[in-house]
Amino acid sequence: MKKKVVDLPRVQRALAALDKLVAENPDRFGGEGPRWADNLEELDRLTMSAPAKQRVLEYRQRLRERGYRVQTINMPPEAHERLRRLAQQTNLAYGELVAVALEKYEKEATP
Repeated sequence: MKKKVVDLPRVQRALAALDKLVAENPDRFGGEGPRWADNLEELDRLTMSAPAKQRVLEYRQRLRERGYRVQTINMPPEAHERLRRLAQQTNLAYGELVAVALEKYEKEATP
């Protein structure tokens, strides 16, 4: 026995109930107000995602605008593993963790 994919009578009853609800409350459902089409530019930006390469470039640009700089640090595998684990535990980016560590080191090293 095949299962129905759509229960058409149930859908028709639901649509009829919605129609009745709208007819009984025209002020709530038919009034003037913001509509989805008023925000087409934002909807396009959210739904029509840019290619990954473009998103990465825009992300890096936003970081530069906030004053972030790219820095390469060579570290032993054990230190990288600790950094990875701390980033996962604290939910911070590697750069933010390094900044926190530097602040803490400076506070402790300064007499």
